[in-house]
Amino acid sequence: MDRALSILWILNGAQRATVTEIARELDVHKSTASRLLIALERQALVARRPADLAYELGQGVLQLAGSVNSQNDLTKSAQILVETVAQHFKLTANVAIRDEIYAVNIAQSAPTERFFTPRQYVGRRTPGHATSSGKVLLAAADDQVRAQLQTTSLERFTQWTITDQQQLLDELDAVKRQGWATSNNEWDADMTAVAVPLRGLSGQVLAAVTITGFTHDLPTEAFAERAAELTTVVQRYGRLLE
Repeated sequence: MDRALSILWILNGAQRATVTEIARELDVHKSTASRLLIALERQALVARRPADLAYELGQGVLQLAGSVNSQNDLTKSAQILVETVAQHFKLTANVAIRDEIYAVNIAQSAPTERFFTPRQYVGRRTPGHATSSGKVLLAAADDQVRAQLQTTSLERFTQWTITDQQQLLDELDAVKRQGWATSNNEWDADMTAVAVPLRGLSGQVLAAVTITGFTHDLPTEAFAERAAELTTVVQRYGRLLE
């Protein structure tokens, strides 16, 4: 049981991993890791990706997380907000909060026939330096977080990911000035995102609200316009999260 739970934590941090990688992390034989993964897959707690045969967290984990989240007023309110934002833009919407130098999604819009929804990220830590929500949250963080970024190795996900610490800090300064952030093929190729802060009554940043789509649905030339529009929508409906 402990090893099976460890696999879930490994996938939560790594997003995806092969049988060999999981066996190495657990320090067990590959056949043992495979048996554990098969058992978890039967319960829909993990899923195998056809493209590269790596494993990722499955829908069962999301259902369990949803049961816990339903008891959380913040998450329920965030879900109402993302559905409103998604319907307005016909794009996927997320709300995320900061966890150290990561963004943790607490709500994501449901898929419909009218607009695209990527992988489910509710409950997952996503890279702050490569996501628009992460940049919004990091831009609002204190000097201690900024110091941490200066000494942290920034993982590359695509050829456009920012991996230079100073370049990231400069971008965060720009995000703070302009009030919004983008991710331009930086975490997933061919996907773009725009995020704005959700502020409390005193002006503090409570969370980041993001819209995400394929590059042709959310092109770079539309970033500024969409950011202004998203800011207006969030200011209108964001008090749901107060």
